[in-house]
This record gives sequence, structure tokens and C-alpha cells, in this order.
Amino acid sequence: MMSSDGANPFAPAGAADSTYYEAVSSSQDNVQEQGQIGCQDPAAAVRSSAPPQPPPSEPDFGAQSFQDLDISSPPPAAAATQPAPRFESKAMESGSGGSTVGSSTSSPDLHVTVSNPSKQGDGISAYFTYEVITKTSLPQYKYGQFSVTRRFRDFDWLHSQLGQKHPGAIVPPLPEKHSAQVSTMRMSGVGCSAEWLEQRRSQLQRFLQRVAAHPQLHSAPDLQTFLEATEDTLEAWKESSKQAKQSSYMSMLGEVKQGLLSLSSYSLRASMLSSESIPPVVAVTDVACQQMGNYAAALETQIAAVHKHSKKFIERHRALASSMSGFGLSLTQLANCEAEYNASLAKALSTMGLCVDRMSSLYEEQAAKGALAFEEPMKDYIRMLGSCKQAISARDNALKALNSAASVLAAKRDRFEKMRSKEDKAARELREAEEMHTVAKQEYEQVAARVDAEMARFQREKLADFKQIMVGFVSLQLEYSQRIQAAWRDLLPHLDLVPGEGTESGCSATLE
Repeated sequence: MMSSDGANPFAPAGAADSTYYEAVSSSQDNVQEQGQIGCQDPAAAVRSSAPPQPPPSEPDFGAQSFQDLDISSPPPAAAATQPAPRFESKAMESGSGGSTVGSSTSSPDLHVTVSNPSKQGDGISAYFTYEVITKTSLPQYKYGQFSVTRRFRDFDWLHSQLGQKHPGAIVPPLPEKHSAQVSTMRMSGVGCSAEWLEQRRSQLQRFLQRVAAHPQLHSAPDLQTFLEATEDTLEAWKESSKQAKQSSYMSMLGEVKQGLLSLSSYSLRASMLSSESIPPVVAVTDVACQQMGNYAAALETQIAAVHKHSKKFIERHRALASSMSGFGLSLTQLANCEAEYNASLAKALSTMGLCVDRMSSLYEEQAAKGALAFEEPMKDYIRMLGSCKQAISARDNALKALNSAASVLAAKRDRFEKMRSKEDKAARELREAEEMHTVAKQEYEQVAARVDAEMARFQREKLADFKQIMVGFVSLQLEYSQRIQAAWRDLLPHLDLVPGEGTESGCSATLE
């Protein structure tokens, strides 16, 4: 993906419109970019007067707009590490040929379910375990079907590992930790509600199914260990993960930090010994990353507002159910009071009381199903946007590391030019800075491509999810509205049986 003017942001020094850090110095006009790790002779490269050779076409991640992300169809699995193709960010409408995939869709090769929540221990130390059942046809697994027992902290460990080892990936969110902790601490002799347990189980299952369906995360070794290892093996794996060396990404950040310290020291010496300063540099900017961050923040705010008001709407139905229950009871008591004096009126009042009580149950059901159909998905999307923001933050951090490495490289090149008498040391430092810049550049490209693909996938899945959520919620409102209306209508013939003045018209005439 190139910018509109055809300029390559990864071009060597001296190329027009380069957006990477390059020294603004006349001595650097003829410097050939050393794009490979461990160049053989930095001194010769600096003295070379040959014009720079243009590198192969490379993706321009920073100059493109987030609105250009292609969300029309899922990218091929083979191109998972490549940037997503781009066009105007308009979701394909149904019937236009575009395919959409819901975010909760399970992988056909790796199906995971969570069941049988079980309380372990008593009092404050109590916790819940869950049975994780896996069915798979993937060759890396030893068996085609197996199950293990896991607790919430194991799910949390897996979530943390996936985020650390796949920067830029949108790792599916987990339910909040405090929910389990508070519920566990409040338990005494009586366990927490079956409703809470089922919601918790469903959320953990959704997490694993999303990971299993993720184009990159489904093959993570940590996921395989989580799904099939025994408890002892899992604990040993966790311990080895703690002791393992940091990833190349984290190591690169450490090297950049050391380089910046060296750059700071060099800057101080330069300012003290002469009037010259470090050559000015131009930082890479990533417009798409900034737009993604703004979009995610704005979307999170608006979905939070929708969740807030949908919760009030559902609570209104719960309050109505409670009021209807009291209303029905009072009608029944009134019927008992009239039983000895006016049997027909008492019967009508009793029938109406039973009808209102049934409607109370309908409102309660409507509220419960409405929470599952709309309120909980909105809350889940707020958590999902938190994961999106973490992925975007990883891209921003990679960009900062690249800019830092480029700044160090520019300083080392300038220093090399000024320290001819110590060419060996200066050449070695320059080579190290070039290696660090190359690693930072490669890491940024990888993270940027991953975030591009992830945000495009997020847009596709959001389209499918929101359509399903809205259609399901509206259908639910229509269903219960019709059932409640039918209950009122069925009540009227019973009220018509009450004798009295004007009965010839009949109460049911009001429906005409």
C-alpha cells in the first residue's frame, strides 16, 4: 500500500518525502541506507558516492486513513501477517456479496465448550472450577476430544499470555475479575445464584470460542497447553513462561532505551564541547493509528451510553413486574372480600388478579431475556473495545520504538562522521544502531499489519453482531407485547359476565 503521491516512506536517506527519521545534514546526502542486519563495512557505506538503490515496494501503514480499511470480507488465512487490503470503510450490506462473520463464531476445527461450574472450598477461600471440553481435528493435538478442569485465574493467565505474545492482536475480553471475587467472598453456607453461575460460564465459553476462531490466536502454544495439559503440566508451563527470556519485541524496547540513554549522553557532551548539535530528525506519523484510537474511544463512549439506557429500560420492566405482582395480589384479596356478597364480582376480580399475576411473570421473563439479548452484549462490546484500544496502543508503542531507534541511528551516523580517529568504535556503534533500527522497523510493520487486519475484522464482526442483537431485541419486544395484549384481550369476556347496568353493550365492545 503506497501513499497517493507514490512516495515510499521506507526509502533510504535522500529520497523525496521520506517520513522516517533521517539526519538533515549535507554529509548524509550520499549515504546509502543499510537495510540489513550486520552490514559489513559501515565506513565504506558512509563514504560511498553511489546513488541509493530504491528498495522493493513496502506498505505505507502511517499515511493511510483508517476509513480506507477493507471490511468487505475476511482476509485470507495465508495473508494474516500482511496488511489488509483497503477501500472506503463501508460495510457490505446483506445481499451485496460481502460475507460477515460474527465475533462469537466457533472454529470448525477447534470447538470448545465450558460446563459444570463447581464450587471448591468454603468461605473466603472458595472458588469455582469449570470443565473445559475440546473437540478438534487439528494435528498438533494428541487426541480428538478431551476435557480439563480450570479455574478463573487460568483463564486470566491465558488472556495475559496472548496479549503479551501477540502485540497488535485484539485478544477477546474476559469478564471482570471482581465479579467472581465479590461473589465468592459473599458466599457463606449458601452458594451464589444459578443465574450468576450460568452467566459466568457463558462468558468464559465465549472467550475461548472467540480465541479458537481467531485467525492467529487459535494456533498459540499457550492455548493448546491451556486446553489439553494436566493441572501439574499447566503450572509448570506457567512457571517456565515466567522464567523465559523476553520476546524480541520487549528486548528491542530495552535496546532502544539504552540507545536513548547513549543519545542523551552524546547530546550533553556535544552541547558542552561545541556549538554543534545533533542533526534534526523527522518522526514517523501514523494517521491511521490515531484515527483508530479516536474511533475506539468515541465508540466506547456511545456504546456505554446505550448500555446505560438499555439497563434502565430493562429495569423498568422488572419494576413493572413487581408492581403487577402486587396489583394481582390486591385484586385477589379484594375478591375474597366480595365472595360472600357478590359471587360474580368476586369471580371477575379473582380472574383479573390471576391474569395480572401471569402478566407479572411475562414482564419478568421479558426483562431477563432482554438483559441477555441486549444489555449483556453491549457490556461485552465495551470490554471488546478495551481490547481494541490495547491493540492500538501496541501499534503506537511500536511506532514510538521505531522513532526512538531512528533517532539513535541518526545520532550514531552523525557521530561516526565526527569521530574519524575512532572509526572502529564508531563503526561498531553505527552497526548496532542499524540493527536496532531494522528490528524496530520490522516489528512496527508486523504490528501495524496485524492491527490493520484486526480492526477490519472487528468492523465486519461488529456489523454482524449488531444486526443480530437489534433484530433479536426488537423481536423479543414484539413477542411479549403480543402476549401481554392477548392476556388483556382474553380477560375481557370474563368481565362481561358480571351483571350490571349497561351489560348489554358488553365490555368487549371496547375492542370494536
